[in-house]
Amino acid sequence: MARPRIYEEDRVATAVRLPVSLHADLQRLARARDVSVNYLVNRAVEELLSTSTGPDADAGLFGRPDAMGRTA
Repeated sequence: MARPRIYEEDRVATAVRLPVSLHADLQRLARARDVSVNYLVNRAVEELLSTSTGPDADAGLFGRPDAMGRTA
């Protein structure tokens, strides 16, 4: 039986492109924790947003890659 879906606010569906290996790792982790991939992604995004101190501080982590794939 599926778990009941009880949300405090409406949900929006979005597509995210992940490398195959990252998606496989995420699926393994979700299975090991007996949760959904969706749950893990939601928790990760919540954690990112709660710890982000702004675009300047996050630039090294989220800067756009250059032609060689390196971030500034």
